[in-house]
Amino acid sequence: MSNGFKKYDAKATEQNVDRELWRYQKLKKQEKRLKLVALSGQAYDGMPHSKTNVNGTEEAMHKRLEDQEWVKKEMILLETAVSYVGDESESAEQASAILKWRYIDGYSLTKCCMKFGQTFANGYPLARTTMNDKLKAARLRFSEIYPRELRVEAKKIRHNPS
Repeated sequence: MSNGFKKYDAKATEQNVDRELWRYQKLKKQEKRLKLVALSGQAYDGMPHSKTNVNGTEEAMHKRLEDQEWVKKEMILLETAVSYVGDESESAEQASAILKWRYIDGYSLTKCCMKFGQTFANGYPLARTTMNDKLKAARLRFSEIYPRELRVEAKKIRHNPS
């Protein structure tokens, strides 16, 4: 391409963004699970089980702390990227809010329509089809700023003159 810009497949890009953003809910569950495991006590029977100098309990706690730190960093990355979507304009602010409600808060599409109405439309809920259009645009905005590449380059269609 001579203009220096690549063309992207919007549908495939949207699917990548959707998959990446839904990770937030999985990470939230993983974070809770890791915290609960940390709260449960280790069982000690007083008998030595290994002749090595490695403390298995200490290693397990260290690994759990590393896992908790990684999960928290991933969650913060997603939260921050969603918030940065809204930095440009009112429509960008709406896109950021929609992404936050749908993926970070885990709201249903219907609840997102209601929240949109309460926040941006004087209490009138947004139609689901309009919400889907806004969600699509928000996902594409997200793909432009997210530090991991989620955009899928469009394949060139070759026409064979026969």
